[in-house]
Amino acid sequence: MSTKDIKRHLEQLFNTISCKGGVYTIKKSYYWGFTDDGSALADKVKKKLPSADILDYGNHWHPFVGGAKPGSARDSYHYCKFKVQA
Repeated sequence: MSTKDIKRHLEQLFNTISCKGGVYTIKKSYYWGFTDDGSALADKVKKKLPSADILDYGNHWHPFVGGAKPGSARDSYHYCKFKVQA
């Protein structure tokens, strides 16, 4: 499954997507949500892609910085790392 296919399946779930060594990482920025652990995003990925193996998920919180790029170190986001079996 290509990154293009992953993007099509998970359209509204993320702001950024990357792939390194066969491990996909999606990040969804938030303004409110610092108490969530990111498991809801992992559950949504598993629902949309049943063949995905969830490796890690979590919450990256950073104090508000105006103009921070989505998914950057200065942004707050939930993330999910997964592999997809061919």
